[in-house]
Amino acid sequence: MVFAAVCEGYLGMMPHWDLWLHLYRGELFNAPTGTTGVRKPVRAGCLNLVLKTGKTERPREYIPVGLTSNHAGWDSQWFYLRNDDDLFPVYTGCLISERPENWTYGIVQVHQSRLDPLLDALKKLRVEGLTAALVLSAVYHRRVLPLMSRPLRMDEMGPDVSSRDHEACRMSNEAPTDDEVAARVRAAVAGDFQPEHVNGFPMRPDARSIDLVSLLSTYDIDSQSSSIFLKICPCLRRDRSMFGLRGLR
Repeated sequence: MVFAAVCEGYLGMMPHWDLWLHLYRGELFNAPTGTTGVRKPVRAGCLNLVLKTGKTERPREYIPVGLTSNHAGWDSQWFYLRNDDDLFPVYTGCLISERPENWTYGIVQVHQSRLDPLLDALKKLRVEGLTAALVLSAVYHRRVLPLMSRPLRMDEMGPDVSSRDHEACRMSNEAPTDDEVAARVRAAVAGDFQPEHVNGFPMRPDARSIDLVSLLSTYDIDSQSSSIFLKICPCLRRDRSMFGLRGLR
């Protein structure tokens, strides 16, 4: 949810697939068996999405993100996922025992320069102090429906928009208190987030939001890349679909 909110609320675009590929990779999760060094494939949740690290500069290209838990033991609990309108692949029962090579792919090298304006904008946001905790507080403060179909992007939820469209984007008719928002943030992100920090880094188009026009004015947002992300993550455009990948930030 944080990545989608950064794209919409601060960069002013739908979630961008190439930017996602640049920042994240997939890792294979195998469940413990009780024997040291021996793990087994799982039928659900074998894909972990993690920020690219190693010898690259990727961790410093994104905003600081730290979860309150590594969710160890999550695989001991099961849930059912309804495949509305056949948006997801048909279940085959296939077990993945080795990580597919394409889980680590990034953007094609010849297209790398296209991301420069977006990475410059992310750098400015990071330097100005944006963190995952502040992103979540802005999302909760606006009562945004997370990862669901909405008539407006987060950056379009301004004062000139009709109340009807605003309400269609909100999870509640009543605004949460700052104490409630701070408690939700602390439950998801590591750190001692306090009520006085709520909405401390406003999204566009609110007052005090960071102006990135000079950085993104020459950037031609690739609508195809954003549409690919929506196809991969149908929950972003279908209000009845759910998406649960371990490690998604």
